[in-house]
Amino acid sequence: MRVNIFKKIMAYLLDAMPIFLLLMILNTLFVAEILKKPYTDYDENYEVYQENVDDYYNSLDLYFQDLENEVITQDEYDAQVVTLRDDFLVINSETEAVTYEYFTRLIYYFLISFLVVKYLYNVFTKGQTFGLKLMKLEMVGKITWFSLLLRELFWRELYWVFTFGLGLLIDLLMITLTKKRRTLRDILTNTSIIYQGTSYPF
Repeated sequence: MRVNIFKKIMAYLLDAMPIFLLLMILNTLFVAEILKKPYTDYDENYEVYQENVDDYYNSLDLYFQDLENEVITQDEYDAQVVTLRDDFLVINSETEAVTYEYFTRLIYYFLISFLVVKYLYNVFTKGQTFGLKLMKLEMVGKITWFSLLLRELFWRELYWVFTFGLGLLIDLLMITLTKKRRTLRDILTNTSIIYQGTSYPF
C-alpha cells in the first residue's frame, strides 16, 4: 500500500516541532535580548505602545457606543475615528517602527534558524529522521548532502515559503491524487518516502 498523506504530515510535524521548541527556548534565554539590543529601552517603549493600543480600542468602543445610542451621527463618528487614528499614528510612529523592525528580525531569526537546523538534522540522520522512524517510514534513493539540500531546503521549505503556501497545496494534491503519491521534491531529487522494510514506493 502507498504511504498515506497523514503519515507524511505527522512525520514532518514530529521533526519540525522539537526544532521550533528549541528555537523558542533559545529566543527566551538570550536571542530576544540580542535582537532588542539596537533599540534603547525597547521593553519600556513596547509597554507604553501596548497601553496606547488599549486606549485606542477603548476610545473606539466608546465612540461606537455613542453611535449605537444615537448620541452622535455617523458623520461625527467617522470624523472622531479619523482624528483618533491620526493622533495614534503620530504619537506612536517611532515606537511602532521600532516594534515592526524588531518583530521582522524575530521572524527572520525563526525562519533562517529553522531552515538551517532542519537541514543539518536531515544531513546528520542521512534523511532517516526521528519523525519518519516513529511513523515507520524511511527515505530511499540517492541520499547525499546535496540531494537533501535540494529536497528538504529548496523543494520543501523555501518552495512553500516563496509560493506563499501554494507549493504546500501542490504537494498535498500530488500526494493525494497521483498514482505513486510522489511530490516534486521526490521526482526532482530521485528520492521517495516508503514504509520501512519495503523495497520500492508503492
